[in-house]
Amino acid sequence: MLFSSIPGHAQLKEHLIEMANANRVGHALLFWGDEGVGALALALALAQQMVCSAKKERLACGTCPKCNKMQKLIHPDLHFAVPVNSVKPSDKNPVTNHYGDVWRKALSDNPYMSEHQWYDALGIDNKSGNISVHEADAILKKLSYKAFEGDCKFMIVWLPERMNVQAANTLLKILEEPSFGTHFFLVSEHPEQLLPTIRSRCQSIRVNPILKEEMVPALAKELNISVEEAEVVARLSGGSWGRARSVSNLSEQQEEVVRYAHALINCCVEKRLFTVIQWSEEAAGFGRERQRQLIQYILELLRNIHIEHLKVHQVSCVPPAEIAQLRLWAARLPNSFFSEAANALNEALADIDRNVNAKMTFFSVALRLFYGCLSN
Repeated sequence: MLFSSIPGHAQLKEHLIEMANANRVGHALLFWGDEGVGALALALALAQQMVCSAKKERLACGTCPKCNKMQKLIHPDLHFAVPVNSVKPSDKNPVTNHYGDVWRKALSDNPYMSEHQWYDALGIDNKSGNISVHEADAILKKLSYKAFEGDCKFMIVWLPERMNVQAANTLLKILEEPSFGTHFFLVSEHPEQLLPTIRSRCQSIRVNPILKEEMVPALAKELNISVEEAEVVARLSGGSWGRARSVSNLSEQQEEVVRYAHALINCCVEKRLFTVIQWSEEAAGFGRERQRQLIQYILELLRNIHIEHLKVHQVSCVPPAEIAQLRLWAARLPNSFFSEAANALNEALADIDRNVNAKMTFFSVALRLFYGCLSN
């Protein structure tokens, strides 16, 4: 991954390039930002910048043998640890190496992929991934060897918040006493979920949403659309390149999530209790990751309805074609509904993560949203 191929983040990219060229990259960096903003792509670009042996005008050349291996994700000193789970019942103690080919293909196809997209590629849509103590032991083993090419070796841990306690404590030990030339790049969307002792040992690299003035021309070029269309996509994406790529090309599964979210709001607004209960039973049958995706989308949908309810249209991030429907819902929902609904949905997300019975979780959240509408 070359810095030049990453849209946006001009100042941050320059900062990382200076760090690499001055040999000032610490042994542990924590890249953190919202889903799809480019934190993983930046971590990969920094690693390639550090190993390139034929830099041109301060930048990695992209053509030397080391760059070629980095871009194909097959450099012997580039290692990954990512959330995984058993694809088949026979898969015991799954670790990243078991699914290395799947990971490299998914990452090559889309370095801005979401956690859900990774689970879809892995084929565990009905389960959540995690980084187990077996993965932590595999990390220790990989890093016990000397670097094959040069002095640096890299361990990129994607979504380290998916580590269980045992894995986090094992990783903490090696972060405290890393071997020479080892660089940990942790790439997180929720750094607050990491152990404070891990965060304190990492240099924090905040990856902000891409600025609109940087995103619009890049989107117009990549998607072959007009500047006006690119501006709409940029607003919808909230500065996330990964989200921008999928805005105009919803997959069948994403369309299902949108359909179910709209159905729930409609049933609540129209006070159809039996249909709301039926909705909860159907949604409970989704896989865990699809359940999480559905709740997160409903939260985003209610945010946009609330914006219309408050009539602060200047911060709206929805296509013009959808505004009429949002305004109809907004006119029929009471002020008190939105905070109660947000609490119910956030509690449902926590219940999904704790593996609470799905029927209870969705029955509860559906009823709370239904009765929240009755006060209007």
